[in-house]
Amino acid sequence: MGRVLDYCKYFPELGEELWYFPKLRRTFPVLKQLIEIFPQRANGRIVWAGTLSQAKGRFTRRWFASEGGLWIGISIYDEFLPNSQGLIPLTFGLAIVKTVREFGIDEAKVKWINDVHINGKKLAGVLIERFGEWFLVGIGINVNNPLPKGIPATSIKEVTGREQVLSRVFDRLIKWIRYYLGFLRDYERNLQQEEKAENIVIKDFLEYSDTIGRCVYYAYDVEKEDGIIGIAEAITSSGALVLRVNGKKIKVNSGEVIYLW
Repeated sequence: MGRVLDYCKYFPELGEELWYFPKLRRTFPVLKQLIEIFPQRANGRIVWAGTLSQAKGRFTRRWFASEGGLWIGISIYDEFLPNSQGLIPLTFGLAIVKTVREFGIDEAKVKWINDVHINGKKLAGVLIERFGEWFLVGIGINVNNPLPKGIPATSIKEVTGREQVLSRVFDRLIKWIRYYLGFLRDYERNLQQEEKAENIVIKDFLEYSDTIGRCVYYAYDVEKEDGIIGIAEAITSSGALVLRVNGKKIKVNSGEVIYLW
């Protein structure tokens, strides 16, 4: 693959420290405690839980994190330039898509910002919170876990028709997160040296997302706020989504979209 995996070497600390717990309520409280007790090795630290009893998505929405899924939390130090801040959420959705495609699921797509779905059914989600100078990143992927009836969700097992080895899914996910975060480090170095560099986060988002070109309903919280309807026209070099609403272009950096068509 040549240059493709070279970026991994620029973020080697990801996964150097791994804490596994058979059961947790959530990963973020543990990550916070570990940052406060052992800050020197916190960058790239991973907390992996077999199950989560109080898993949450955005806006405290419940996430069913039963045995058989991949539930991890990562602490990342905020070393990135302001113009790269909006790219960070995109990297995790892309890493998940790259991971599941290694298991033969070519239908997997990123829904802006970083939800991963297959034909409208949610496969994985990402939650990012700030904790001082740190990003706390929670990732949930439905792998072999049973899914509640009546919700639009799917799993790798359901799509492929066979049980998957969780450690294999984990290894490939960490590889792709290293790849994209390593790219950001290299990309920022090139910018500081005034060297031109292709932004592969944006390039890959355009390849692996099905958001651009759709008519969407956008709001910061689609369940609680009035939103706007527009065409998802483009994504900027800093990760903002460009919506065309009544002939005007609007840039949004956070929030969520529902596909109308």
